[in-house]
Amino acid sequence: IQFKGAITSGTCSIEIIDPVTGGKMDNVRMGNVASGRFNTIGDEGNSHPFAMRVTPGTGCDTTTNQGYVTFKDKYGAVGAAGELHALVAGGATNLGLAIKDNTGTLIANGSESKAYDLDDSAPTDMLFYAAYRAFGIPVTAGDANTDIGFVFDLK
Repeated sequence: IQFKGAITSGTCSIEIIDPVTGGKMDNVRMGNVASGRFNTIGDEGNSHPFAMRVTPGTGCDTTTNQGYVTFKDKYGAVGAAGELHALVAGGATNLGLAIKDNTGTLIANGSESKAYDLDDSAPTDMLFYAAYRAFGIPVTAGDANTDIGFVFDLK
């Protein structure tokens, strides 16, 4: 049995940006959503776009690769199948954060995104959307914050 692969020495520069303005984002502002908007399990608040900019260069060879992102929540998973990202305890209840790819497909907490084609000479913006999603009823009012880590992988 032969096993073939390569170990690379570099990392890719990833910036979180506003896909409308192209400006860097320190965090994704989800805004205020009325708890009454969530009447049934699966109801969502407004989607908010964000992009992950991959810049090729030293240590980041994107010539024949596609990029994948895995989002993992600091506070765990919620939802019927653990597909949503949990919010900080003590705030809004029965609500999680859904992250979707550029086609609107949910990327479950801890699962890898679809492949994004990467430009080999210019920055590539991988577009995602975030929305609050009810996993229980009633959704109660309160802060709705979370922290999500990510792993970017080239394949």
